[in-house]
Amino acid sequence: MRLSIVLVILRKELLETLRDRRTFVSLVLLPMMLYPLFALLMSRMAGAEMDALEARPSKIAVWGELSPDVSAALAAGENKLDIMPWHGVPAPLRRDLEAGAIAPPVPAPPRPPGPPRKGANAEAAGAEAKADTKTRDADRPDAAVALAARALVGAREVHAVLVPWRGFSEDVRAGKAARVTLYYDSVWGDSDFAADRLDYALARARDGLLVAREGEKALPKGFTSGLEVVSRNVAPDERRVGKVLGTIMPMMLILMSLLGGFLRAADMTAGEKERGTMQTLLCAPLLPIEIITGKFLAVSVVSLFTALVNVASLGLTLRRILPGEMDVPFSAHVLTFALLVPVTLLFSALFLAVAAFARDFKDAQNLLTPVYLPVMLLSMVTSLPGMELSVATSFVPVLNVALLIKAIYLGDVAPDLVLFTIGSSTLFAALTLVFAARVFEREDVLLGGRGSFRAVFSFERQKGGIPSLGFSLGAFAVVLVVMFYASFLVEKTTNKTAQLAATQLGLFFLPALAAIAASGASMRETLGLRFPRPRALVGAVLAGLSGGAAVAAIATRLVPVPPEFADKLGDALLLDGQPLWVLLIVIAVLPALCEETLFRGLLFSGLTRAGFGVALVASSLLFGLAHGSIYRLLPTFSLGLLLGYARHETRSLLPGILVHGINNALAITILAVRPPWLEKLMQNDQVPVGLGVAAALVLALGVVLMREPRKADARG
Repeated sequence: MRLSIVLVILRKELLETLRDRRTFVSLVLLPMMLYPLFALLMSRMAGAEMDALEARPSKIAVWGELSPDVSAALAAGENKLDIMPWHGVPAPLRRDLEAGAIAPPVPAPPRPPGPPRKGANAEAAGAEAKADTKTRDADRPDAAVALAARALVGAREVHAVLVPWRGFSEDVRAGKAARVTLYYDSVWGDSDFAADRLDYALARARDGLLVAREGEKALPKGFTSGLEVVSRNVAPDERRVGKVLGTIMPMMLILMSLLGGFLRAADMTAGEKERGTMQTLLCAPLLPIEIITGKFLAVSVVSLFTALVNVASLGLTLRRILPGEMDVPFSAHVLTFALLVPVTLLFSALFLAVAAFARDFKDAQNLLTPVYLPVMLLSMVTSLPGMELSVATSFVPVLNVALLIKAIYLGDVAPDLVLFTIGSSTLFAALTLVFAARVFEREDVLLGGRGSFRAVFSFERQKGGIPSLGFSLGAFAVVLVVMFYASFLVEKTTNKTAQLAATQLGLFFLPALAAIAASGASMRETLGLRFPRPRALVGAVLAGLSGGAAVAAIATRLVPVPPEFADKLGDALLLDGQPLWVLLIVIAVLPALCEETLFRGLLFSGLTRAGFGVALVASSLLFGLAHGSIYRLLPTFSLGLLLGYARHETRSLLPGILVHGINNALAITILAVRPPWLEKLMQNDQVPVGLGVAAALVLALGVVLMREPRKADARG
């Protein structure tokens, strides 16, 4: 081998690499800018989280009697401790604590000083520590207290439980070491912070006792300690392991799952341009949507298979390295894979769309790297302390799935947040697929030309007709995101009536009209501004009167609504005791007009380009998801099917407005009036089967009346 030739080739390749500006941007400029920005973002987020923790008072349940001086020290304002005597303690446990029937735990002996042990001694020490961590709560004298505290803290009613054992005040007065135990959950950031805050407050109380005792004579045994404090971490082993797994595993799973799609997308677009097979494919009698769908499915299958292998490998690895009692359940792995599905679909479409602009495989890698890096950074956010899945983060792509996977490992999965995460991720995936389809409609991009992103995103106004599928989905997504973030501003208004009215008019009705006007589509055709036949209006009235009862008779049995959720929803709908006529306007009239304009107007019309079935199911599902509760999903989805049917059959928005408005008006009237006969009629808060069957018959009649013969439609 001739070294001179090797150096010449090396120089040539390096020069070609440096001449490529996009290579310089993706490999040098982007990392130099991205990582400082990400570090700044993480530090800001961590600082904001710490500020929020410090601003919130810690709720401390005290199961016992504190001495007056210690109680006053803990209640001092600077400690920010909300002391809640005997809160949440089971009655039998309280009797045992008051009677002194439960022995307090013994504090662990201090570790003897000396250098770290090595060799066999170190192995023995490790085995002892491991055996100690396996000690179960049932083997400890305060097992019942620890389990009750775990349940209370796990329900997040309090941040920690403090137990001053029987005789605490007497020991303080006698100058002895009074015993107190702190129970907290180290995995929950608020609980861990509350434990630190309480430790500090107890330390100050101990110092006060020591100062008071310095002037006394005949000091008894226990004077030098003042307080004997034992902290017990009640987080179960599964949550402690889950905290570690939830910090690193989401990033690994997401990145490794997308890697297969990354390479296949580059090969199926830029790779085919290099081989000349893309031109052959375009010469065949194929539609662009057929080409992109086939490639999208191929990339998705590869990505999903990669995700499945990663999840399976993770499950087998955890089962091998973790003890039996700390195994992650099989259902957690199944749900993790299900969450990776919308993410892989989203990025399969995005990778295809971006790689289509590349001239060759190398160029595709340069273009896809800037797309791949933000995915890595977003998935790393899960490692931030206090970063948990919330309503806000459930709408952030990739981050929502990563945080939900973290919540699965921690065992803190909230059904509503699962619904938000899957729904928003599916919507983002659909929008990305629409974008990819638009890219594949441009032959100048697919035939080897560079094309431009500006041309793909260019917008041309229509001349009448209904909006396109892509425009309807895109406009709906924008309205949904704007509605979500603008709702935080609306919530600052203390008047709930004004909040709901502003949400309906400002975030549903007006944006939908503005989107239709911006598209250039016909307002009349998009919204179905025509007067239907009288029999259709009669059918709409019957459907509105009976639809709610017919759906509730089934939905409440399939997905029972927790009483506390029903009570909370009922109180919210009553708008702080507003009169019935105000409730009818805000709860019935405005939602019927505004929501139908958005869902059965803008959204449904555009979706009909993909077929009535797609439009009916997709608009109804999005209608259900927009109501923001897993317990309301089935009823609102069923109502959406009825409203979509009315819109399609009558080709008018008016019957749907009637059905929607009457259904809401009937529900809010019953809720506000609460007739005594209704409470006797309801069985375990469920609509009786007989009433449900009668309502279904009336609903069927209404559906038949709303169906207009097509010949009559043609004459109309």
